[in-house]
Amino acid sequence: MNKRILMFGGGAIALVAIALVALVAIQLLRSDDPNLATEAPQITTDGSPTPGAAGSTGADGGPAVAAPAGTRKFVIVPAESSAKYVVEETLRGLVTNAVGTTNAISGEIYLTPSGLASGQTSAFRVDLSTLKSDESMRDNFIRQNTLQTSRYQYAEFTVKSLSGFPADYAANTQVEMTLTGTLKIKDVQKDVEWKVLARQSGDTLTATADTDILFRDFNMTPPSVPIATARESIHIQIVLVAREG
Repeated sequence: MNKRILMFGGGAIALVAIALVALVAIQLLRSDDPNLATEAPQITTDGSPTPGAAGSTGADGGPAVAAPAGTRKFVIVPAESSAKYVVEETLRGLVTNAVGTTNAISGEIYLTPSGLASGQTSAFRVDLSTLKSDESMRDNFIRQNTLQTSRYQYAEFTVKSLSGFPADYAANTQVEMTLTGTLKIKDVQKDVEWKVLARQSGDTLTATADTDILFRDFNMTPPSVPIATARESIHIQIVLVAREG
């Protein structure tokens, strides 16, 4: 009798152990890798004009306007650009990453040989309703409860300053700069600072821009449901490919 109990108990323990290993394996397999870019996208063009900028829209969704003489206007190409959020979450007791991305980003950057152009508004915006992660239930919750995209569809960033712009730039060389400006999410506007890696060659400008914000800074509550709770910090990365137009 005791032997049977020991055998049953041993079998039960083994089954529990297998179940735990399987649960961990499943969670690890479904956990999103942030896969953050570590450099500005490479530019492989020969510097010749690239079609496709005509008919682009500005950061506010309206038609892009022409740049004044001496200023170069670079229009973001949505199909080659992206916006991404990374939020650490505890899912069924395991710490993992929630990662959402979208290509619905638009805007323009105005530059002169000495840096950011004055008198022109450099800005971009992201359609938050199009953010997608690996879990549709998470996406629906964020759209409906956290971001309320039916009322606040876009996140908008307006550039105020760009520091670290080299005085003598060599084409297609990556440079590190700091971008500051106003980020608007929902009905809140706050100044934020981005670490930027950028390169430019011919008619093409590429960059990655990273920043960290807090949910509470924009009157948002970290998503929380019975099986998952998000942390307070949000990492945002923008990858831009823009062409002169």
